[in-house]
Amino acid sequence: MFLSIITTISFALLGHLVIGGPVKVSQDITPQIVGGVEAPINYAPHMMALVFGTNIVNFMCGASIVTECHVLTAAHCIDALMGDVNTLLPSLRGVYGSNEWRSTEKNATFKGYINHEKWNIFILKNDIGVLFLSEKLSRSDKWNIIPLEYDWVEAGEKSYVTGWGTLWAWGPHPPKLQLLYVETIGEEECAQGVAKASAEDYGNHYVDQNLEICTMHEKGNGFGMCFGDSGSALVSLSSGKQIGIVSWGFPCALGAPDMFVRVSGFKDFLKDILKDCDKCAEKNE
Repeated sequence: MFLSIITTISFALLGHLVIGGPVKVSQDITPQIVGGVEAPINYAPHMMALVFGTNIVNFMCGASIVTECHVLTAAHCIDALMGDVNTLLPSLRGVYGSNEWRSTEKNATFKGYINHEKWNIFILKNDIGVLFLSEKLSRSDKWNIIPLEYDWVEAGEKSYVTGWGTLWAWGPHPPKLQLLYVETIGEEECAQGVAKASAEDYGNHYVDQNLEICTMHEKGNGFGMCFGDSGSALVSLSSGKQIGIVSWGFPCALGAPDMFVRVSGFKDFLKDILKDCDKCAEKNE
């Protein structure tokens, strides 16, 4: 499950890198959880599913609640949720407080967004954006704000990801939130893995360790990313803080690194945006 994309929209493939978006190109590289398990109720109360549609509801991406007014996700997810130029789809909403992305119990709407000014869809760098909620979220035991990790995270950090991405390439979106435990890897190991995968006809892609965090599983073990939840949070098991955002990767669970935006690489960008919640309207029940 990772690069989260909708069931009715094509993936954008740059080179052969798949990101979740409506651009109609071929589709080889992805991110979604493969080999995970169903997440326990309230295991990841920070999670929000970004969905759209009225008569037919479509799942697009994962996201995380980082204040009562702000939701953090991947920039390419926000791009994929545009209607008219620079305008979010009118039917876009965030499902939260539930493990089921089709839940109608708690749905939030959005009044705007900011993508990082250096976001580049062609090289998949600075893939980070913030959605502004139309109203503040009312406190509840069914959802919670996740703290962000602004300090550097080393290799070997035991972490987890949750999301609603497809369970295998071109498979269905699971109705309930999935969970996968992963571990970060170092710069050299990641660079070697990306170089190897890139050499196998997937284009010339690179990792910027100042901006990205890598995780990887051994080829053939069936655990890793695929088409599914871009925008979902990578969370440290030891600190409980969000350290990354699902961004891009190579074909599902075959041993190549999976790439996440490194939260600490965008400390100034995030702190400047998240410092003010006063512009939100009444509370969203």
